[in-house]
Amino acid sequence: MQKYTADHYAFQVRDKVIKLPLFTTSLSQSRIPKLSLPKFSDWGDILRWQLTENLPGEFPYAAGVFPLKREGEDPTRMFAGEGGPERTNKRFHYVSVEQPAKRLSTAFDSVTLYGEDPAERPDIYGKIGNSGVSIATVDDAKKLYSGFDLCDPKTSVSMTINGPAPILLAFFMNAAIDQQCEQYIEKEGLQEKVRGILEHKFKDHPLPVYNGDLPHGNNGLGLALLGVSGSDVLEPEVYERIKAHALSTVRGTVQADILKEDQAQNTCIFSTEFALKLMGDVQEFFIHQKVRNFYSVSISGYHIAEAGANPITQLAFTLANGFTYVEYYLSRGMNIDDFAPNLSFFFSNGMDPEYAVIGRVARRIWAKAIKYKYKGNDRSQKLKYHIQTSGRSLHTGN
Repeated sequence: MQKYTADHYAFQVRDKVIKLPLFTTSLSQSRIPKLSLPKFSDWGDILRWQLTENLPGEFPYAAGVFPLKREGEDPTRMFAGEGGPERTNKRFHYVSVEQPAKRLSTAFDSVTLYGEDPAERPDIYGKIGNSGVSIATVDDAKKLYSGFDLCDPKTSVSMTINGPAPILLAFFMNAAIDQQCEQYIEKEGLQEKVRGILEHKFKDHPLPVYNGDLPHGNNGLGLALLGVSGSDVLEPEVYERIKAHALSTVRGTVQADILKEDQAQNTCIFSTEFALKLMGDVQEFFIHQKVRNFYSVSISGYHIAEAGANPITQLAFTLANGFTYVEYYLSRGMNIDDFAPNLSFFFSNGMDPEYAVIGRVARRIWAKAIKYKYKGNDRSQKLKYHIQTSGRSLHTGN
């Protein structure tokens, strides 16, 4: 307990040591501790507290998975999605201007959500770009996130996509890789060589371009390789090296939770069994390619609550889905500590009193199950989640 009386607290996240102040100073110049420790003297009370609550960053992580809240990056999302990729890109740059961290959250239109291409069919045409962005190609993804360095530690991208999630995730990853290829091309002065390859490939067609003027803040990163991949213009060993770096550093989340789609939201385009296989394929790819900063699934209770579940049943269904993924990935021969850190959770937060503790209860149950049943390490035991205000709860409150 002595370490919590010092002015600063240092803890390690992977290979990085983070040092944060333990006290804040009030307007009256009082020193306010960020952490208030219990004053138990009975050994039984201390043991009960350690087994059920404990300090933040300590098992069972009821008080939080890290000792202190991180600084320098607000826990916000810049949510956007409307029209084509250029229109949403402009919106992303508008809502993130002057922000030190770019935390982009992408809404897709129903055409994309159901895995269809834009078309003049009557049941598709009127829905293109409606209530979400229309994305059908890798070039669309490059335009959508152009001007944002997707491998910058302060850039994070969330994608609300489920049925065709593996395809949209592939679009995104290729966009991130090609951004790094562009930076290498500029550094090595290979622009003329690349221009020649593009002109040869598109000698009978117009070059792909970003439609309209670039918005304020968009430096054009991500647009130099429209119509081609970095693998088309760089030597194989160079491309593979850049690809490995990009995949190991890119940050974000893809929802990709097919079980809650089957239970609540229903943007299913494949059978549940095949969709689970795709999820397993993605997770195996993440393991083999050392993708450690990107969540391969956001196990979602929000949609289950919107479909009628109360906070208790929302948590029960969500954790059940999470453990189903664990069992399935283990059945495919994956190691718990290789995939559990790539899992994230998503809950709604409403007016019901149970919402005040839903995160604490979720973290405790997950940590104990992963530790005692699945023998996972401390990183696997940490349930990481985000919440959004419950539309259903607000509606019924009115």
